[in-house]
Amino acid sequence: MTADTPPRLLDLVQRSAVWLAERGITPPAQARREAEWIFAEALGLTRLDLYTRFDQPLDPGEVQRLRALVARRGRREPLAYIIGNQPFRRLTVHVGPSVLVPRPETEDLVTHALVDLPQGGRVVDIGTGSGAIALAIASERPDAIVTACDISAEALATAQANAKRLSLQVDFHQGDLGKGLPGGWDLIVANLPYIAESERSECDPELGFEPALALFAGADGLDLIRPLIADLPRLLAPQGVAWLEHGFRQGPAVRELAAAAGLVATTTRDHGDRDRCCRITRA
Repeated sequence: MTADTPPRLLDLVQRSAVWLAERGITPPAQARREAEWIFAEALGLTRLDLYTRFDQPLDPGEVQRLRALVARRGRREPLAYIIGNQPFRRLTVHVGPSVLVPRPETEDLVTHALVDLPQGGRVVDIGTGSGAIALAIASERPDAIVTACDISAEALATAQANAKRLSLQVDFHQGDLGKGLPGGWDLIVANLPYIAESERSECDPELGFEPALALFAGADGLDLIRPLIADLPRLLAPQGVAWLEHGFRQGPAVRELAAAAGLVATTTRDHGDRDRCCRITRA
């Protein structure tokens, strides 16, 4: 390839993957996958279509646009923000800087919670963010009556837009945790902020792009989980169940908070065999 020859799509993908790996997107295979995702989304292609066009030359405008997107990832901006969406269970939800990028651990939270959702049950997702939890439940259990709440108007706007795009029925409520919500919920699901302020310096660079309001929760990471658990006796139906995601060091503290509220909590572990979710019921 001479200096005057337009680069092929494959050439730019390969160079971008190497460049991303040098900036901490590892292992190299992950850097390659992310480069392909960025290019496919930017060019309006599936990854399979991308492979069939690897020999296609790119014009200067396309090269400039693609390099700008790759540069954002090189600065460690989350991939989901760059391409504008994130897969979550059977759905793809749109995300942006006003909401947390849904994590695989939260998909497991939904798996656990669905087991405890009775036919036609009332469920509320507290701290909904992008709406991923509520929308997944509404999608997989259309018989359920689903509500989602968040303190952030921007987050609720994102969640509502996702619900409309996916044609899913969810009621939305703006509020602080359970305040303003009635009682009698058959299922409460919450993935609240749970990172301790002292752990901020240990976080991956990507978290610096996500809303701090959705990540950090005081000195011990329990500033939001604590008041929600205290309110569960009011919020839960007599046979209701709450499922909360928490940090891998927080299982004992969450169980103690539940016991102090007269509730019973059991902890489940994630795929890394670490405490990750608590199931909470009345004693």
